[in-house]
Amino acid sequence: MKIYLLIIMSALISSCSYRSDNISDKGEWVSVPVDSFAEGYNNIGGQIYWGYIVGTDFTEEENVGADIETFRVCKGSEYAKDKYHVYYPQNEICFDGLDCGGTVAEKIVLKGAKPSQFKYIGNGYAVSGNKMFHDGEVIEWNDSIAKLNL
Repeated sequence: MKIYLLIIMSALISSCSYRSDNISDKGEWVSVPVDSFAEGYNNIGGQIYWGYIVGTDFTEEENVGADIETFRVCKGSEYAKDKYHVYYPQNEICFDGLDCGGTVAEKIVLKGAKPSQFKYIGNGYAVSGNKMFHDGEVIEWNDSIAKLNL
């Protein structure tokens, strides 16, 4: 009986599918070498930060905490991912208040997005499992957008 239940459970687990399974990733995912930047992500001494700062340095609190070995940025968007998280700058803060000489993100980890399933489909749209995102926000799944696969 136990073996029979294990076989059924195994079949159920392996048969799980997600809406994003049949969608192609249109993103061009690139690494960010030390002392360079891509799409707002800065690699400073092997640590990843997001933002635009003029005349001052990032603080340790602004460190994204990404796994540097697997961290990749999607060119033409502000999405990034590593083996643990998907990133997108949220709650951006203009810290000088006048001409926005610097911007940092108060929140950067994209909740509900699984890096292994995350695919960029274009024009700010992305999918992960059964979730759809637009510019870093979870939106209602839209088959017409998914089918266009921008």
